[in-house]
Amino acid sequence: MVADKERAGARRLRAGIVKEERKTVCPLDCPDSCGMVATVEDGRIVSLRGDRDHPFTRGFICRKMRRYIERVYTEDRLLYPQVRTGAKGDGRFSRIGWDEAWDILTTRLAAVVNRHGGEAVLPYSYAGNMGVVNRFAGHAFFYRLGALRLDETICFAAAGAAWARHCGTAPGSPPEVAADAELIVAWGINIKVTNVHFWPLVAEARQKGGRLLVIDPYRNATGRAADRFVAVKPGGDAALALGLIKFLVEDDRLDRAMLERQTIGFERLEGYLRGTPWQEFTTASGVGRTEMAELARTLHRNSGTFFRIGVGLTRNSRGGMAVRAILSLAAVLGLFQGGPGRGVLLSTLAFRGNRDRLQFPELAEHRTPIVNMIQLGQALTVRQPAIRALFVYNANPLSACPDARTVRRGLCRDDLFTVVHDQVMTPTARYADLLLPATTFLENRDLYTAYGHFHLGVVDPVIPPQGEAISNFDLFQTLARKMGFAEAPFRQTVDARITGFLQDMEGLPADIPAAGPTAGTWLQSTRGGRNGGLFAGNDGRFVFSADHGPEEPPFACLTKPGEFGDPDLRSRFPFKLLIPPHPDLLNSTFGERYAGEHGTVLIHPEDAATAGAGEGDLVRIENHRGRIVRRARLSRDTQRGLLVAEGLFWPVEPDDGGINDLSSQKLSDMGGGATFHESRVAIARL
Repeated sequence: MVADKERAGARRLRAGIVKEERKTVCPLDCPDSCGMVATVEDGRIVSLRGDRDHPFTRGFICRKMRRYIERVYTEDRLLYPQVRTGAKGDGRFSRIGWDEAWDILTTRLAAVVNRHGGEAVLPYSYAGNMGVVNRFAGHAFFYRLGALRLDETICFAAAGAAWARHCGTAPGSPPEVAADAELIVAWGINIKVTNVHFWPLVAEARQKGGRLLVIDPYRNATGRAADRFVAVKPGGDAALALGLIKFLVEDDRLDRAMLERQTIGFERLEGYLRGTPWQEFTTASGVGRTEMAELARTLHRNSGTFFRIGVGLTRNSRGGMAVRAILSLAAVLGLFQGGPGRGVLLSTLAFRGNRDRLQFPELAEHRTPIVNMIQLGQALTVRQPAIRALFVYNANPLSACPDARTVRRGLCRDDLFTVVHDQVMTPTARYADLLLPATTFLENRDLYTAYGHFHLGVVDPVIPPQGEAISNFDLFQTLARKMGFAEAPFRQTVDARITGFLQDMEGLPADIPAAGPTAGTWLQSTRGGRNGGLFAGNDGRFVFSADHGPEEPPFACLTKPGEFGDPDLRSRFPFKLLIPPHPDLLNSTFGERYAGEHGTVLIHPEDAATAGAGEGDLVRIENHRGRIVRRARLSRDTQRGLLVAEGLFWPVEPDDGGINDLSSQKLSDMGGGATFHESRVAIARL
């Protein structure tokens, strides 16, 4: 093996081939924010691997990212500006030069603003690139233009609002704490798919005698690897958490002195729990009283317990309340105090920077109306005054947005000017009037934080931009100047934007340079103490109960379900549907790899027999919003009456829908979040 490498190196040397390794960071919306190393030969990336020097991700990357260079060099990569030549949705375009593209873009935007005002323009972006410069690159431009504001709620809004209610600005526990846990509770998170670098900590804890408990509506990859799995009803997480607290209260297993010292307002929650019948908690959760009591005793017995809470459990009408209840259980168990193996992690909140230094809201002459990104379909079809221009970057809303059939109807409007800046021809890009080529993260300089660990890094481009692709940052800086915007933010460089954001950032070590760390090195946040309590240094305590207005309960409690509890919908659409992540997709990213694949739907064998569906059959899943096709996979890993369709696969045919045709634009109970995991459907064999 060594001799082979030496011979290969000699051949490259004779051929004059230059080979080097360059460090970078995964840009995708994942808690791990992996350090990576790209091997470059004569200006072309030949491999991507994990960076062994990264203090948390430690040398391996997921299987999705190992193949990322396919996207960089695919023949389907968008490398030049294009203008639509066919009907919207046909995906027929003609190549143009950037001069013509700038002319079309500035002329059409100016015409919309002059005729209808800036509020006729809607920017639509999210976390397709998590680098702070490129993720927020367009905000300054759209503030200055006077455009509508986008409420970016599609992922963490409900979870974040729930955390803030009880914990304020306190960070989550460092994930490394879990390595010393006696019991790790993975609640509503498929660690092996969505947080793969947490799994080695599970393995380390097990080597020391620890165990893994998984709580989820279906037995996913993590559930199958667990020491114990508890199947909770979809949307029943709050009921389970509250039932566990109720048992601890009634069985006198509380540390009253700790609660008095570390928390506020427990007496109101306790009164509610004592006065609420047990049946309400068992019925709503699907977990019987005997199992709940045994689970509560297990939690009480293991002082070194670590809660890893997933965001997926918040994507229903009771999502915020689920997090509130789980956090309340963690507080009752004393997990916020710190100590070996004790902790709570929803999101690390490792660095707290001022996003105004990235977005520049002061450029707006006045506060324009807000459109919740989850309700894009409504905004494009019924909003008055109508939206006349849509600018999409860092996002693929036709796949990722709920009620996608309504989004599609809006994108078909002849009077809507749609601009899409992307790397490949996504389902959304097919509806663009003007299609602009975007760089990948490997072609950008940027700053990356993480929400699954406590490290930050700056990276340089690994290769130059391919073709005529430009970054989000260069797109909007250039567009601003061409529109005549001369304010200081539009004259900034990437380095200046990074330096401004780092200024006064909470969590930075005191001795770093103003421009941040050297590219390829990592900074650890000062906000994460390995064994310290979560509120250490925050002069705060866990707040069980606080009044936030008449619309919101003051403490965690049972609330009514939305679509799952609707008797009319239940009579027509007997199945509940979950849309969790797929191991080969990250949200809708990489859908181009699986052209022609419908994706699968997990069906309990007894439900499949009723529907006349066998293993591998194509089945139609439908409701009052739309219909889609998936391939049946029969398994007892799901509950009776629950369908599980992993992954946002792209439509097989352009006119087909995706799984989010079936989901609702209704919002969660807190934060304006999405309700992807609360759709009722029917199923039939094709």
